[in-house]
Amino acid sequence: MHPQVDVAIAGAGPAGAVAALVLARAGAKVQLFDRAVFPRQKLCGDTVNPGAVAILQRLGLSDRLRPLGLPLGGMLVTGLYGVTVQGRYRNNGEACVGWSIARHELDASLVRAAVDAGAKFDEKVKVCGPIIGEGTEGVCVGGLIVSGRNKQPLQVRARVTIAADGRRSVLGSALGLTRLTKKPRRWAVGSYFSGVNSLSDLGEMHIRCNHYVGVSPVVGGLANVCVVSSVRDRFANPESLVRETIASRSFFRCTAS
Repeated sequence: MHPQVDVAIAGAGPAGAVAALVLARAGAKVQLFDRAVFPRQKLCGDTVNPGAVAILQRLGLSDRLRPLGLPLGGMLVTGLYGVTVQGRYRNNGEACVGWSIARHELDASLVRAAVDAGAKFDEKVKVCGPIIGEGTEGVCVGGLIVSGRNKQPLQVRARVTIAADGRRSVLGSALGLTRLTKKPRRWAVGSYFSGVNSLSDLGEMHIRCNHYVGVSPVVGGLANVCVVSSVRDRFANPESLVRETIASRSFFRCTAS
């Protein structure tokens, strides 16, 4: 780890990794931290929309990422009472595509790209909080306090500090910039299924009362299935929840219409 850098980044998901990549290419001394070990599993729908694909292409990452995924031509959305809407991606009237990439593959590849550009990456390191000091315009952030494998706190001073550590951001909470709302609350669980024969080049979103189900094809002949619900008690047995939801009569009736 570097005790003094130009930029310290908390969180090595897509936001943190891309920031590290861009800044390292510009010549900055960048230190990227994450508490996980990569590649790591992350609950996600595994889809990248065409706008995000265009950004990744501008960053020169197409050759690195395209072999990891499948092209997605649009979305299929279903609702109650058999309502079905199918939309194809378009850009100025021309067909375009998104990508379906397993999240652990996407994140690990973006981190590798940042490291290849010169960023330093420390995994299995917990960000404990910001280094707070007084500047000419009041309180300023001067880096990160981290705790690594030896559990000893270390101050990593930086000219610029980036919080890319998600909605439960340690930095955002410490600075009073973020908070979690009590309502509405949602809980999610996901799984991969094999032998699903009805998949197409579309991502799917099936909206029902109190929950919705996302489905996307991924490399290896698998289907990513995520269930999101406002009823927390349903998640006592996650595997049963997923299986029962996709086997339910209302779900089957709408998707088959």
